[in-house]
Amino acid sequence: MGFELLRKQIKSEVFDYQLLESFYKNLKKPRDKILSLVSEGKIVRIKKGLYIFGEEWQAHPLYLEMIANLLYGPSCVSFEYALFQYGLIAERPSIITSLAIGDSKSFRTPIGTFEYRAIDSKKFKVGIEYRDLKSEGGYFIASKEKALADLVYRTPGIRTLEKLRFFLFEEMRVDEELFRELDFEKLREIANAYKKQSVRLMLEL
Repeated sequence: MGFELLRKQIKSEVFDYQLLESFYKNLKKPRDKILSLVSEGKIVRIKKGLYIFGEEWQAHPLYLEMIANLLYGPSCVSFEYALFQYGLIAERPSIITSLAIGDSKSFRTPIGTFEYRAIDSKKFKVGIEYRDLKSEGGYFIASKEKALADLVYRTPGIRTLEKLRFFLFEEMRVDEELFRELDFEKLREIANAYKKQSVRLMLEL
């Protein structure tokens, strides 16, 4: 069975080892065939058991947010990467940042570095949104309010409005006009769940 048939049968750009093994189940050594495809660059191993097609074989753009969800979870894209997606910060982060239940982890892959910062499940659940990518699947991402609250929550030493203002608008260069447009009620719900002074100060600001 040729690789072209495999490409036609797998509709998504991201797939797992079980799908490959199932396709090549009639071969005597399907694992050797899969390793051969990797060495030829036709498929790329992101982590153990998770693959994408090589660049020249990709039919659609890769959604790094969806891959971030698949690499480690439960997780949702948040912090700087989400803030950039929303236009709240202008500089594109070099790392795909996520919030996760469990341990903080980092994965270096052929398509980028994925970083996960841990939080407890009660705080994790507040303010998550789902983006439907139709045939490609979908992914979870923090709302604008949650992504900013996550960043403030994980930054030590923010105890006054002055320090918060400096951190947001000077250090992080958050767009102040977009900050003023955040949903106050969503932010209050997050602040009530996070129970931290720095996040509550965002309401005052």
